[in-house]
Amino acid sequence: MQPTQTQQIEIPLPDTTTSVYWQSAHHWNPPRHIETIGTNVSAKSAGRALGQSTALLCQGDYQQARQLLSAIKRLINNKSRSFEPVDLPERFHRIRLQRSQAARQAGLLLVEIKPGYAIHLAGAPDAHDALRMAYGERLEEVDFVVPLSELVGVLSAFEWHRQGLPVAALGHNIFPRWGVFAPTRHEYLDLVMQAELPSPCDTAVDVGTGTGVLAMLLAKRGIQQVIATDVNPAALACATDNVHRANLHTQITILDCDLIPEGKFDLIVCNPPWLPGAASGPLEAAIYDPQHRMLQGFLNAVGAHLQPNGQAWLILSDLAEHLKLRSREDLLGWFENAGLVPVHRLQTKASHRKLSDTNDPLMPFRRAEITSLWQLRLSCSGETP
Repeated sequence: MQPTQTQQIEIPLPDTTTSVYWQSAHHWNPPRHIETIGTNVSAKSAGRALGQSTALLCQGDYQQARQLLSAIKRLINNKSRSFEPVDLPERFHRIRLQRSQAARQAGLLLVEIKPGYAIHLAGAPDAHDALRMAYGERLEEVDFVVPLSELVGVLSAFEWHRQGLPVAALGHNIFPRWGVFAPTRHEYLDLVMQAELPSPCDTAVDVGTGTGVLAMLLAKRGIQQVIATDVNPAALACATDNVHRANLHTQITILDCDLIPEGKFDLIVCNPPWLPGAASGPLEAAIYDPQHRMLQGFLNAVGAHLQPNGQAWLILSDLAEHLKLRSREDLLGWFENAGLVPVHRLQTKASHRKLSDTNDPLMPFRRAEITSLWQLRLSCSGETP
């Protein structure tokens, strides 16, 4: 999914004859009815209108608008239903649907962006560079409206890009950007540094590179020719930026390619989305893999691109297994069908803040989560895993 895709549909503003464009990274449809509100309106009153599918265009102060958004989200979350009696995986699907509906409701709180990427609210920050990085030039000279929740995400991502994100395994920062999943969980990066490389190991591919962090780790381990592939334009730009900042551009080539490029390689690494399901936004595309399409596509393609002594490294969480979205037998069967045999498996427990989030209905399953690095090789004739 391309995070900068915009529905260029004109929608009328309230109390005016002018029209503006509609921007939604989640591909939400433009609202049918918009009302203008001051940012000092009560969250209960605003939430009531949003619950009736009336979009609210903020007029007033930017910080008050952000506070209103936070209050609305709390109101919506307090009304969330518990699906604990429901069996898995149906419970997971209902939780996800509820969260999607809550995000859509909160996403009806809108702000207007003027030409030059200027936020049409008092006290708003200078958002030009952040919005240009997110949306490119397409919307720079037009009026458009955008969900405040999306705007906040764009500005937060730009701060991450500006300040950088420390990666201990690399020994320096990487610089993520909006629409590209940032590696805030580092346990799987450590596995990449610990796994024994195949011998020889002069060439490698990082499939679905995102920020480029895995490609950079492979280069740091001494692999001289690393190809990093992706199809997301934002990821390609992000990875290129990070590789040049790290002065690794002589070792790493960034390639616009789906899965694996032509040729044979000593090592092919993939960290696919960990949960099956349709992505509803740019960041979810790094979390959800519709019908295991990327996972199985990678496994089925890798055999034709491995050198005889080469390996494929699959980095995968077992959260989907705990949620009964996939079984271990399914995964091992896909290995076998692809002509691959596990050589070794490194594993680590999850370590992130959601493990202690008592408001997260998935917390017990997250606490049981194990992330594995599967080292796979081509199977010999007649060999079984």
